[in-house]
Amino acid sequence: MASNTQLPKYLSIGQASKYLNIAIPTLRLWERKGIIKPIRTAGNQRRYTLQMLDDALAGKKPAKPVSKDKLIIGYCRVSSAGQKNDLKRQIAVVTNFCEMQGKPFKIISDIGSGLNYHKKGLKELIHLICTQQCSQVVVNYQDRLVRFGFELIEDICQENDVEITVINQTKAESSNEELVDDVLSVITVYSAKLYGKRSHHNEKIIKTNQELFKDR
Repeated sequence: MASNTQLPKYLSIGQASKYLNIAIPTLRLWERKGIIKPIRTAGNQRRYTLQMLDDALAGKKPAKPVSKDKLIIGYCRVSSAGQKNDLKRQIAVVTNFCEMQGKPFKIISDIGSGLNYHKKGLKELIHLICTQQCSQVVVNYQDRLVRFGFELIEDICQENDVEITVINQTKAESSNEELVDDVLSVITVYSAKLYGKRSHHNEKIIKTNQELFKDR
């Protein structure tokens, strides 16, 4: 372990690795395993305190973040880049609702299928819920959050004392069209896995299903 003489209050990942005499990738691994929880700067850079590093060496689990004013998170989503105007309208509605609560809030938006659970914004939302950094999740329509599995997200929120608010209980006007797009995307992905992206059989399956759903 390096000497703490004249070390800054907050250490970069490089300084932290020298202090602990371990490799930088090991520090990142510790973070993924929950052994250490660095502070993030506005530029998303990791910063460590000496106490944090000493606790990690001693095997103490990092304390969960404590916030007197937990955020309200407004989540907005559309399925494709061609729906950016709809996304703007959605953000405006959700922002207005959040502002009326009179509490700190953040808007997270995604462009992607409601069947894709690996979207950057959705993963950030779940992280904020699970680390108890938010008190409420606000969506314009239920299917803006996820196409299927809304109940699972509800359970995660309940476990972390987070409320879910759906502003409009009716279905979005574009929900049927988007559902078709989502189903087609699933067919496309699995067909490509089975037959290869450039195979004639794959192209035929995609074309047939596109024509089938077009008639609906």
